[in-house]
Order: sequence, then structure tokens, then C-alpha cells
Amino acid sequence: MEIGYALTRYVYRPLSVPAAAALAGTPVSPNQVTYASATLSFAGGLAFARRAFVVGAILTLLGSLTDCIDGDLARATGRASKSGSYLDHVFDRWTDAALVVGLTFSDISSLAPVGFAALVGTFMTSYTRTKAQAVGTDCQVGIAGRDTRMLILVVAGLFGAAFIGLAVVAVLGMVTAVHRMYWTIRHLDARG
Repeated sequence: MEIGYALTRYVYRPLSVPAAAALAGTPVSPNQVTYASATLSFAGGLAFARRAFVVGAILTLLGSLTDCIDGDLARATGRASKSGSYLDHVFDRWTDAALVVGLTFSDISSLAPVGFAALVGTFMTSYTRTKAQAVGTDCQVGIAGRDTRMLILVVAGLFGAAFIGLAVVAVLGMVTAVHRMYWTIRHLDARG
């Protein structure tokens, strides 16, 4: 079971659903909201790189909230599409990278190795699920879903603990990737 989406379920969705309903009667498209979300998240990563941690945290959280609004808006207006879903997922990977790289660049001389490991853990977590979906299953297992990783890095930035946050994301990301690989192989083998 995926335990990492409590932030989305209990914080973002109660805000994103009404925001999407308010936008439903406007010309704003779900893809425009996706672009706005990515812009906020990129700005958050840049703020982290410049050591403006509070600003980075606020922008990152706003980007995450807006990332929920695009899907809610698409569903509310009947404009959900495969291309929109694809765009959203690709931007999620870009914004994951922006946050990890931004925190790493806040002190590149000491954070480069752990930042690299966090980037690998982040992308392997996402890739193992995406590849599982491509072969016909969906492994929603693991302790380091996107919500969890984003929250760890935002909190780490706020408290000046970038090394610890990046290290935790690296370890949990790799553990989650291995867990997802194991689950997917067992599930696919059981299906024949």
C-alpha cells in the first residue's frame, strides 16, 4: 500500500477541488494550470539554490497544490486527456529534479554526492512505477512516494538540514524502488 499520499489527500485535495470548481467556469485549461504548477516548483528549486529556504518551501508547496488542481480541473470539466496526463507526469519529474538540484546547489561543495544519490533515488522510485504501468500493472507500494519525498525536502530546507533531507530521500527512494521492483516482478509472474 502507498502510504505517501496523505499530504495530497488531507491537505491539497480539500483545497484543490474547490479551486478547480472555481476555475471550471473560466477559460483556464488544465494544461495552463500544469504550466503554472511547474513554474512555481521550478521557482521553489531556484529559491532553494539561492538559500532562500522559506520562499523555496512556500513556492514548492504552492506548486504541489497547483499540481493537484490541474487534474481536478480536467475531471471537473471533462477535459481529462492522455496528453494532459503525460504532460503532468513529465513535469512532475522535472520539478522533482528542480527541488533536489536546488537544495544540492545551496551548498554544492558539500552536498553534491548526497544530492546525486537523492536524484537517483527519486528517479528510480518514479521509473519503477512508470515501467510497471507500461507492462500492465501499477505498483502503488513503497514508503517514499512523491508526497513524502517533497515534504522531506521542504522540511529539510526550512530547518537548514539539506544534507539530512537529501540523504533520507536517497535511502528511502532506493528502498522504495527495490520494493516496487520486487512487487512488480512477483505480481507479473503470478499473472503468468
